Amino acid sequence: MKRFRWIILGIVVIIVLVVAGVIYAARSSSTVNAPHTAPGVAKNVCATPAATNGLQIFKVVPAQSTVSYSVYENLIIQNKPNNDAIGKTNSIEGQFNVKTGASPSVTGMNITVDLRTLKTDSERRDGYVQKYALETNLYPTTTFVSTCAQGLPATYTDGQPVHFQLVGNMTLHGKTNQETFDVQGKVSGQTITGVATVTIYMTDFGIQPPNLANIAVSENKVVVTVDFTANNG
Repeated sequence: MKRFRWIILGIVVIIVLVVAGVIYAARSSSTVNAPHTAPGVAKNVCATPAATNGLQIFKVVPAQSTVSYSVYENLIIQNKPNNDAIGKTNSIEGQFNVKTGASPSVTGMNITVDLRTLKTDSERRDGYVQKYALETNLYPTTTFVSTCAQGLPATYTDGQPVHFQLVGNMTLHGKTNQETFDVQGKVSGQTITGVATVTIYMTDFGIQPPNLANIAVSENKVVVTVDFTANNG
């Protein structure tokens, strides 16, 4: 009889914990996934046209470049209320034009990433993201096409670190929005290395943040990072 009471008590405790977790996650979901207005397609280019002479073409080197995403997720069932899911891939290709010297410019960036190759530390998560969130069977890639570079210095010399913003259109999940990458990098001879980051929102691209019965809840906001190397020729 005593053992039976302990079993009943244990079941009650488990039920209470699960219900509390569901309530907490539901509140967390409504907080971290507040509505966000999509910026829409970029219609404007730089006020001052970029130079068209003296440009060099640089191509991204996939083996030396990484695209990653980081999104906050609340895993109540695993007792991980503060956890960032990080996915990475080297399946990136594209090119852009660069002019150094006086009035430097960065133009014509066109980058494509194969979303089907994104991997985190969980195959289960990856499968869910691929099938239900990104729907990579319908939308296997994402692209970014630049329209304007802002904040470049008046002159640029080889090896000089530079920090600027690159505005353009990102197409993801069948929708296109203006996004602005914060870029830090440098040109060293025939090679460019750098890091570009942008914060996007899933719902801007028609993607619902993953929510598994209010037990595993993902935030709407996603930080995308491109750690890149590009060569001339």
